[in-house]
Amino acid sequence: MNNLQPQAKPIRHFDLTAQQKNISIAGQDATILTYNGSFPGPLLEVKEGEVVTIDFINQLREPSNLHLHGIFMSPEDDKPHQVVAPGESLGYTFEALPGSAGMYWYHPHAHGKVTRQLFEGLSGPIIVRGAVDELEPIASATEKVLVLHDITLQNGTVAPHAGMDWGKGKEGELVLVNGEHQPEISAPTGLLRLRIVNASSARYYNLNIPGKRLQVIGMDGSFLEAPVAMETLLLTPGERADILIETTQVQELQLLNLPYTRTPAGPSLDIPAAGMVLAKFNITGEPKTIALPTKLIEIPELDLTAATDYKTITFGANMQPLQFTINGKAFDHHRTDLTAKTGTLEVWDIVNPMAMDHPFHLHTFPFQVLSINDIPMPYLAWKDVVNVPANCTVRIAIPFTKYTGSVMYHCHILEHEDLGMMGNLEVV
Repeated sequence: MNNLQPQAKPIRHFDLTAQQKNISIAGQDATILTYNGSFPGPLLEVKEGEVVTIDFINQLREPSNLHLHGIFMSPEDDKPHQVVAPGESLGYTFEALPGSAGMYWYHPHAHGKVTRQLFEGLSGPIIVRGAVDELEPIASATEKVLVLHDITLQNGTVAPHAGMDWGKGKEGELVLVNGEHQPEISAPTGLLRLRIVNASSARYYNLNIPGKRLQVIGMDGSFLEAPVAMETLLLTPGERADILIETTQVQELQLLNLPYTRTPAGPSLDIPAAGMVLAKFNITGEPKTIALPTKLIEIPELDLTAATDYKTITFGANMQPLQFTINGKAFDHHRTDLTAKTGTLEVWDIVNPMAMDHPFHLHTFPFQVLSINDIPMPYLAWKDVVNVPANCTVRIAIPFTKYTGSVMYHCHILEHEDLGMMGNLEVV
């Protein structure tokens, strides 16, 4: 008689080593920080149902760690407060749960050192694949992963932050796509799928492809219910987008960053009125007709009458010395700022009375954006980063499911995070 054993879940393993490396960027030799010697770090590709293990090895000269941004994983495994000394290593484990197909990324999260480690090169993409990826026409689309990361080089190294950079967030002089300046990318006619990560420390990308509508099928770590057509898409630091482009004939397409005002100083000085060219796509092949997908997934509308608590998160700053705050307090690793109960739904108002935008990020628990200044969101989406424009309030709903533990919430302009715009939430 055979004893039926439960089938073990498939395991996918990766090693990620943070190390200094001399590489060529836009024709300049420079010493930057890399994962496994590459900038950006390698794509980690996994499937729903797999258990993923990552060994992080720190070969930097200072403490670091790894944040698997957007992954629905236990705070105990996320280990946001645990840092890895030079020469040491630390393991991370998560299960790519059913329904988690989407775009994620990884970067350092050692408080006080995040800005510089990321600005100097440390970031990389993660893709979780699921059933929707196997549906036509998505399955036969030409897929390109684009990691957006700006940097400033100076005498063969990465330029330091000046005083003002900490206040507004530093924008690098070189705006790169997959470590290249204005790359030219070839693709056949048909459907082009762009998986885009904003891995910049502070720069916003107001994306546009002249002559094309951006058919957005996913945001952050989830698909949308159906494609949403947009002329432009604002991608703030930490956000990801999954976009289909109908490339029916031979042509050259340009991916642009259009001007956007995120601080009182106005749009970024390096962006022309017509937009900065991020990348070019050379489309070749026979003309094709394309049918876009009509239905992707179901996203449940949350029952707000079941909400057990309402919280307000207010951004602020102190000037002497410069500190950024949430609810009047700068971050303290040892302080619990908020608590929530597992199995409940909460509604949070993220209030930004300041004159500049701040992107809000919550670890572990995805949320739905309900409204911006009381204007309802036009479509349902699971998010882990949302932009909170200057002098605006964003309302979100968060189901606290499955996990307990200490999770962080913070501004994803990393200069602001490092200078205190972060808090600890204890889910009990």
